[in-house]
Amino acid sequence: MNDTLHIEELYNTLGNRIQLTSDEIANFYRSYSPDIPISTIRWKIHSLVNKGVIYSIGRGLYRFGRKPIFKPNIYTRTEAIADIMHRRLPFAKYCQWDLHVANAFSTYLLNTQLFFVDVERDVVDAAYHEIGKTYRRTVLYRNLSEELPYYDGYIVVRNMALEAPTIHVDDMSMASLEKILVDFALDRIFPFSDSEIIDIYANATAEYSVNTSRMLRYAGRRGRRDVIEEILDEINH
Repeated sequence: MNDTLHIEELYNTLGNRIQLTSDEIANFYRSYSPDIPISTIRWKIHSLVNKGVIYSIGRGLYRFGRKPIFKPNIYTRTEAIADIMHRRLPFAKYCQWDLHVANAFSTYLLNTQLFFVDVERDVVDAAYHEIGKTYRRTVLYRNLSEELPYYDGYIVVRNMALEAPTIHVDDMSMASLEKILVDFALDRIFPFSDSEIIDIYANATAEYSVNTSRMLRYAGRRGRRDVIEEILDEINH
């Protein structure tokens, strides 16, 4: 298959470009086969993406290489919360993330910062109690009663869905980008309109590697797979 994709020749011809277009890739393959069908060109582009030769940065735009993996910011508070969980609830499954991650993908910049600690259902109250011993500004998600700016700087403890997708950073359990994106769309406490959610998904998937199958499994466990499918269809058309 690599011979039919002409990967080395593709690098030699277009590898000096900061970005390349689908038309440029099509013209490259037409130099080998002038009558190549557009469906075959699309298949070749799809194969190049799957092999990690190129990745999409927008509609009809590509770069060489693989998309980077999203890595969350780690704050002093993030490390302190992880320490509390490891020492006081060592067997609990949990993950952390913070609201400012949205600012990397949204045109609507948030001034409010919240730290989320998602914990398996049976130990939510225990986690709230233990974290609250150190941080008084800790609240259970189910007790949120005001607009988010009221809780600026708070730690919010929530139920974590079964098998929520997480990553490990320096021995800390953090929410994966797939989980964060799904939560933004499904948890209506977040101040994003439908169009802003579309923009967040489009920007996140253009910049970082996003496992859509992982997203859909997680959304399915939350009973809302159809919502995420609709968003993904929107950004892919």
